[in-house]
Amino acid sequence: MPETKESLLKIINASGFLFQLRIEQEIKSTDLARIWDISAREHRWYDSQEGSDGFMDLVLTQTGSARIVIECKRVTNANWIFLIPDNKDRVLNAQIKWTMRIKPDKYFTDWQDFKVRPVSPEATFCIVRGQGEKDTPMLERVSSLLLRSIEYLAHEEFTYTDRGDKKPYLYFPVIITNATLHVCRFDPQKIDINKGQINAIDDIEFEIVPCVRFRKNFSSTIDPSKLQKDLETTNRSNERTIFVINSESLTETLSKWDTSYKVNYYRLKAGSFGERLKAA
Repeated sequence: MPETKESLLKIINASGFLFQLRIEQEIKSTDLARIWDISAREHRWYDSQEGSDGFMDLVLTQTGSARIVIECKRVTNANWIFLIPDNKDRVLNAQIKWTMRIKPDKYFTDWQDFKVRPVSPEATFCIVRGQGEKDTPMLERVSSLLLRSIEYLAHEEFTYTDRGDKKPYLYFPVIITNATLHVCRFDPQKIDINKGQINAIDDIEFEIVPCVRFRKNFSSTIDPSKLQKDLETTNRSNERTIFVINSESLTETLSKWDTSYKVNYYRLKAGSFGERLKAA
């Protein structure tokens, strides 16, 4: 039986490529085009340590030194619920990757806290309906691959012959999804220690938000910048921030994006980068 336009349309609509193309068009056709340039689309990355590879959906550039690497995630009637038991509602900091070349053959790279606007809630746990206890959580899996792609991109850019400037480059991992993003606020003391549940509906509060900082420990392909003094410091240094943005809030969120470049630059020179520069 030959395919019809309707049957072929169902095949197309079942893929996520249309969503990715629509996100790209949104960036090109709105005021975002004045702020962000699309530097690459479907850019291949490869992790030689794990033998994994993939494609970065979109790479955006702002002022030549800030990169947003976008993973588009289309879902069907999905709700992503982020748990916030610690009142982290207006978080400004984000642990992101930065690089800087100081000589033609010498550069530094690390993950570090930067001030990034707009502020948003921050969460470590995300719950998705239908996700089994033995399954690798979907958001952690997507985030891990996205972070791998960023580390590849940062390394790749150091091979470019026209990159001779001595300024920090910042790399922001962003997941854009059509899922509804909920934050769930509660007091951990209200959790029934026997059942591991919250029993009273009045002890919990939900809110739909446009953006969430998803901050968690993830593995890295780069060595730590310095020896850690204890477990607490190591745990904190292994944290990474992934920005999760609802697609309907994309234009508003990215139009307000501010990396406080000057503040971050001098913070680097006074912090870990300054320490390593003196020792170089």
